[in-house]
Amino acid sequence: MRWLLLDIVRAFNNVYSGWIAWNLFLAAIPLLLSFVLFRRQTLAKRWFLPACVLTGAIGVLGLGPRVPRVIYGLANLARANASGGLFSWLELLWLLVITALATLLSLGIFKTKRDSQGWLWWVGLVVFLIFLPNAPYVLTDIIHLIRGTSSGQVRILVVALVFIPIHAVAILLGFEAYVVSILNLVHYLKQSGAKTMVLPLELTIHALSAVGIYLGRFLRFNSWDLVLAPTSVLVDTLDALTSRRPAAVILVTFLILASLYWVMKQITLGLVLRFRYARQGIDVV
Repeated sequence: MRWLLLDIVRAFNNVYSGWIAWNLFLAAIPLLLSFVLFRRQTLAKRWFLPACVLTGAIGVLGLGPRVPRVIYGLANLARANASGGLFSWLELLWLLVITALATLLSLGIFKTKRDSQGWLWWVGLVVFLIFLPNAPYVLTDIIHLIRGTSSGQVRILVVALVFIPIHAVAILLGFEAYVVSILNLVHYLKQSGAKTMVLPLELTIHALSAVGIYLGRFLRFNSWDLVLAPTSVLVDTLDALTSRRPAAVILVTFLILASLYWVMKQITLGLVLRFRYARQGIDVV
């Protein structure tokens, strides 16, 4: 039994490097924001605050293996600013502005009225849309499972009993966060009398998420690069959309997202109805 535990720890350190926790953390951000922005009237702090704490703990666990990379990036930024370049100082100023906006968003969004759509609400909406592709992004992390099984570093028993179940649960949770986030947005649109916009908006979100997944998986951009390096993201996005192979990959990703979303949407809504009937004492069987 000891060798099994050692193999699991070694495999996670060498192959997975905390990606499960980090990607679930990123997937949870738009999920939590969707409840704050679109379902404030049903938001219960007794479960929402613990959910935020749990999400933060998951983020800390996932950030651990990335700390050296973060420190290296901050050191490069400090060296660039020390050299006196105007662009570097503007970049630092922009980073401070974004940090201040994020702080104001986190501190002030709960203090706004439930039916208010002030500037904090719109900032939250932009953050929601930027981070939303991180939820279906977990579908592409199957590459870690392939790498773990083909590298020869992990025993087949560990792969079958540990990695495959964990990987399956991570994909399910991440994509379910994507589905519930969009369902919350759909609920908000219907409550606002914009029912005709639901399907076009769902398809648009799938298309934008497909582009975001391509930028993240193949070009290695992160969500915050839209803020820190918008020019690079825009140029690379236009290049991907006008090139045959990247456009084909994005199209296939869009079809996969749309299909899986429809299936998971029916399952999610069915479970919600089942729980509602159970609370009312109705036997659906």
